[in-house]
Parts: sequence; C-alpha cells; structure tokens
Amino acid sequence: MALFDEKLVQTITDLVRKQHQKLGSALTADKTAKANGVEPSFIENVRLLVEIANGRHMRSDALLQRAEIALEQLLNLLFGNAVDSKAVYPPDFWQSDMGVLVSRVRWWLSVDDLITISNAAALAFGENSQANRMRIARAIDNGMLDWVPDPSVANPQQNRRVLRPQVERWAELQSLP
Repeated sequence: MALFDEKLVQTITDLVRKQHQKLGSALTADKTAKANGVEPSFIENVRLLVEIANGRHMRSDALLQRAEIALEQLLNLLFGNAVDSKAVYPPDFWQSDMGVLVSRVRWWLSVDDLITISNAAALAFGENSQANRMRIARAIDNGMLDWVPDPSVANPQQNRRVLRPQVERWAELQSLP
C-alpha cells in the first residue's frame, strides 16, 4: 500500500494554481487593457467569434488562424481543467447559445473537413458498417474524437459531424501494433 506525502499535496496544489492563473490572467489582462484604453484580447476574441457566428466575416487565411486560436482559447477557458484532460461538454451544451456559437464558428472554420459518422467509419475502417459506426460513436463518447452538430439536420441521432483530419489521425493510431 502506497503512502502519500507532501509531494503529492504540492503537485495537486500546483496544478490547481496553474489552472487558476490561466483563468485569472485572461480576465486580468482584459481589465488592465481596458484601463489603458486597449481592446482586451479575450473580449476581442469573443467578439470575433460572435461576428463570425453572425456571418459578418469572409474567410481568409489570417482570419481562419485567428478564429481557430480564439475558439481554442474560449473552449480551454470554459472547459479546461487542472490536469489538462479532454473536457466533456455538458449534455445540453449544443442547445445553449454558447453551443450554437461554437458550432457555427467550427462550421465556418472547418466546413470542408466535417464529415458524417458514416463517412468517418468508411475512412477509418474501410467500410461503413453498423459496427464501424458504433466504433466511431464510442470514440466520440470517450472524447477521442471531437464532434459538432450539423444545423441542417434536425435529428440529433444523425446530426453529428467529426473532423476528417482528426479521424485520419485516430485511425492511424488504431492501426499501430
């Protein structure tokens, strides 16, 4: 039976402190910038995401990169945790305003790379079978693949889309000995 010591207490404390600093620095930077008359980076990034979700921007390489970073920052701040494990979205997230915002931005960023579960099964395993679709669904449920809802499909059982490059990387990992 292992005995824990002060080192574990310090490790846990350091992890929580690091997460606290990450959250605090985003808001503190905004407060400081606002006092100095500079547009805050976090608020500026959220505004950019809202503008994209509202259809106010055309795609360009520079804006795609900036929006990807802004979306990643937002999701890390909202769902990040002290041990940097993959966050699981709450069940009703995609029906919330924030979920719709994230979905619209992800579609704007990755419209050419989002594929159906059936296409992902065929890509990853060479065949679109029920068993392979279930494997993809389990990978989504286990947090190995990210997904976003397709706003054009009303049925929640059929509206999940995954990123093609992520499926390709995941399939390669599955094929390793």
